[in-house]
Amino acid sequence: MFYKVIYIIIIFSFLTLKAFSQQEDSLVINYNYVNSIPQNAELYLNDELIGYTPMHFKWDLSGSKKVIKVKLGGYADMVYTSPEDEQYINKTFKLISLTGNKSREIVSKDKSYSFQKRINIIPIAISSVITVGSAIMAYYFKSKAIEKSDEYEVTGDPALLDKKKQYDVIGGISLAVFQIGLSALIYYHFIDN
Repeated sequence: MFYKVIYIIIIFSFLTLKAFSQQEDSLVINYNYVNSIPQNAELYLNDELIGYTPMHFKWDLSGSKKVIKVKLGGYADMVYTSPEDEQYINKTFKLISLTGNKSREIVSKDKSYSFQKRINIIPIAISSVITVGSAIMAYYFKSKAIEKSDEYEVTGDPALLDKKKQYDVIGGISLAVFQIGLSALIYYHFIDN
């Protein structure tokens, strides 16, 4: 039973990450996606300005080559020529500074205090383990309580009803620990930083 729960959690986590992964989303919905670092660069398709990065767009699917150019003042132009058989693209271009300076910071430290303090990983790891462990325990003990309740209905043995109550209490305590662990995880991950 315990291994089934772990298996379900792993599958759910994988599917959640896959569903919310945006790496290939533009290709799935048949759009092209072009981004640049730093962003807000001019985006040209066949020497025609079509917008600014990051950008989703469609193009004519005829077999001709498409030339994509990304331009930003102070940076070298990036040019990409798509092969004739390429229908959709998903590219991020890292622009190279012409002045020799490193590229602009994507997030400047004056705009967000969350980047100025190093994340303390130990409380996050501990609260994560407590949250996952107590959630598994709550599920396990609630399943056992339901099992004992079903057995009680069949046999009428009062000892099974007492066992069900014990499992319910342990499951309730596990659920309370889960809520405390989740609150601690949220606090240490988002508020304390």
